[in-house]
Amino acid sequence: MTMLKAIVVDDEKPSREVMCNYLREYCGDVQVVTTASSVKSAFKAIKKYNPDLVFLDIELSDGKGFDLLMMFEKIDFKVIFVTAYSEHAIKAFRVNAVDYILKPVKIDELKAAIEKVRSLNDKNTDSERIAALIKSISGSPTLQPTITIHHIKGFEVLKVNEIIMCKADGYCTNFFLTGMRKIVSSKNLKYYEELLAEHNFIRVHYSYLINLNHICGYTKQGEIELSEGNRAPLSDSNKKMFFEILSNR
Repeated sequence: MTMLKAIVVDDEKPSREVMCNYLREYCGDVQVVTTASSVKSAFKAIKKYNPDLVFLDIELSDGKGFDLLMMFEKIDFKVIFVTAYSEHAIKAFRVNAVDYILKPVKIDELKAAIEKVRSLNDKNTDSERIAALIKSISGSPTLQPTITIHHIKGFEVLKVNEIIMCKADGYCTNFFLTGMRKIVSSKNLKYYEELLAEHNFIRVHYSYLINLNHICGYTKQGEIELSEGNRAPLSDSNKKMFFEILSNR
């Protein structure tokens, strides 16, 4: 039987150790080549080791397992989700026929999941199932939508509701976040306008994209007041659209 190269991704060290021990002791056809505790470290590990299989926890230290998967144009490895999620989320896993193991991990369920992975060889189908899962589970109250922000040092995964506004800066974008934080992305504002359109963000000025959930008021000077003292100018061409959206909220 062909050996499967595997990576274990979990932000809790005891959970990683338990999974590695179980695989070593009860699943001799699976070789753990490395482990990872975050979206960032897992992305690097997958690129480096090109695994056949990834055991993926959903809640990670810097984002969610889904954020990791969305960073790949094509998922050319098998995924077994390891989750302590509610029944709402588990139903989504079942509907989309995506492999998962519930925490605490049981040896017989681990073996069954690996056997199922071996029996399915169509990786394109796997990618479609995972994409469908992400779409169906995104409305769960246990999951907050996130976005991956690319910058000069790499990337950061943010919760969408952390973003107060975005401001164009040449070919880059400044993100103004809750907690008075700021991140400069290497991608332009148009890119994020399209990405955030479904999350209550609107373009109010050539250089400004705002989160409608952070609006606090409007000034006589034609500026939109936002959370934590942020302000964005409202252009004349966007006024009608802006006030229509507000009146319907």
